[in-house]
Amino acid sequence: MYYSSQMFKNNQIKYIAIDGVLPTAETVRNKTYPFTVPVYAVTLKSNKNENVEKLIQWILSEEGQKLVEETGYVPVNKE
Repeated sequence: MYYSSQMFKNNQIKYIAIDGVLPTAETVRNKTYPFTVPVYAVTLKSNKNENVEKLIQWILSEEGQKLVEETGYVPVNKE
């Protein structure tokens, strides 16, 4: 939903149900909506930069997940 609503900015795109499941943040999160693409934050295991772990922890934090949601993605943490 992020790409079509935020990046592409086309108000003529219509979201459709697949097998009766509408695309919502919850159906994307729980994987009941069948047409989704995961987005990963990755780093090399050999990367010794101390800020890498801090960044990953921040992304997974309440503040980081709030920003994830505010920018149109579906956060991994559900409160």
